[in-house]
Amino acid sequence: MGENMKKRFVQTLITVFVMSSLIVTPVLATPQEDAQSLETQKEELEGQAADINSQLVGLLVSYDALQKDMADQEQKITQAQSDLEEAQAKEQKQYEDMKLRIKYIYEQGDTSAFEALVTAKSYAELVSKTEYVQNVHSYDRKKLKEYVETKEKVEALKTELEAGQADMEVMAADLGRQQTNLENTLADMRSRIADFDSQLEDAKAQAAAQLDQLTEATQNVVASAQTGNGGGGKPSSSTNNSTQKPGNNTNNNVANNGNSGNQSNSQGGGSSNNSAPPATKPGNASLGQQIANRGCEYVGNPYEYGGTSLTNGIDCSAFVQAIHRQFGISTPRDSWGQLSGGKAVAYSDIMPGDVVAYSNHVAIYIGGGKIVHASNSKPYPAGGIKISSPWNYRTVLGVRRYW
Repeated sequence: MGENMKKRFVQTLITVFVMSSLIVTPVLATPQEDAQSLETQKEELEGQAADINSQLVGLLVSYDALQKDMADQEQKITQAQSDLEEAQAKEQKQYEDMKLRIKYIYEQGDTSAFEALVTAKSYAELVSKTEYVQNVHSYDRKKLKEYVETKEKVEALKTELEAGQADMEVMAADLGRQQTNLENTLADMRSRIADFDSQLEDAKAQAAAQLDQLTEATQNVVASAQTGNGGGGKPSSSTNNSTQKPGNNTNNNVANNGNSGNQSNSQGGGSSNNSAPPATKPGNASLGQQIANRGCEYVGNPYEYGGTSLTNGIDCSAFVQAIHRQFGISTPRDSWGQLSGGKAVAYSDIMPGDVVAYSNHVAIYIGGGKIVHASNSKPYPAGGIKISSPWNYRTVLGVRRYW
C-alpha cells in the first residue's frame, strides 16, 4: 500500500470515528426522574382542581349572599313602608289638632291671656292664672315641637324607603349579571371536567358553610357598628352627619381565596375562605383617617354605573379607587378585585380608611359604624355618594386595607 493510500485510509477511519461519536443516542429517564415528573403532574392537576373549586365557591358565595341581602332588603322595605304610613297618619292627626287649637286661640282673641291675669282678685288667683297661661303656651310649644318632629320623621322615612327601593333595583341588576356569569362559568366547566356535577355539589356545600360563617360574623359586629367600638375609631367632625349635604367638591374578615371569576367591570363580586386571618396590626392610622375624610368630601355627588368622575358620576368601586389614588395608593378597578387585594383585616380591627366589601359592592369605612360609598342612581340623599350606617347593613364578605 502506497504512502498516499495509507494516509487516505487513516483519514477515513478518523472521519468515521468522529461522525459516530456525534450521533446522539436517546437517554432513558431514571425511575427517580419518572417519579418526580409524575409528582409534578399530580401537583399541577391538584392546583388546577383547587383553582376551579376556589372559583366555584367564590361565585356561589357572592351569588347566595346577594340573594340573602335582597330578601333582607325586601323586609326592610316592607317595614319602612309600614312605619311611613303610621307616621303619616300621626302627622295628619297632629295637623288637625293644631288647626283646632289655632282656631280656638283666634276665637278667644289675643287679649284673653292678658285679661285672665288682670281680672285676678287675689295674689293666689294671679299666681294660679299665670301658671295656667304659661302651661297653655308650654302645651302649644310642646305640640308644635311634636308636630315638627313627626314631619321630619316622615321625610326621613320617605328617604329611607326611596333609598331601600333604589338599592333593591341595584341588587336585582347585579343578581342578573351574576346569574349570567355563573351559568356561563358552570357550562364551561361542565364541558371540560368529567365529574363536574360532583365537584359542584361539594362547592355548593362549602359555599353554604362559608355564607353561614359570614352571616354570623356580620351579625356579631352589630353592637360594634352601633357604638363605634371594636377598632372602628370615630370619624372626624366633618363625617358625623349623614343627612347634611356639603358643597360639591371638585377635587373577623373571612379572607380572599384567590378569586378569578369574570365579573362586570365596575361591580365585581367577591369570595372568601373559611379561616379568619390573624389580627391585623394597624398601619398608618392617620392616613386611613385622611382617606375616610377625603371620601366624605364628595358626599352629595351623583352615582353612575360604570362612571369614574367623582363630580359628575361614579360607581362604588371606581369611588374607592379614585379616593385611594389621591393618596398615591393603587387598588383594582372592580369590587371583586378590591376584595382580593390589599391586606385582610379582621372585623374587630376595622379602622377608618378600610375597604368594606359586600356582594358586588364596596365602601370606605369612616369610623363610628359608618361607611361612605357611591350607593345608587337616585338623587342624594336617597342615592349618590352618601354616608350610611351601620357598616354591616349587608352581608360583609371581607374587609381589606390598602394603606
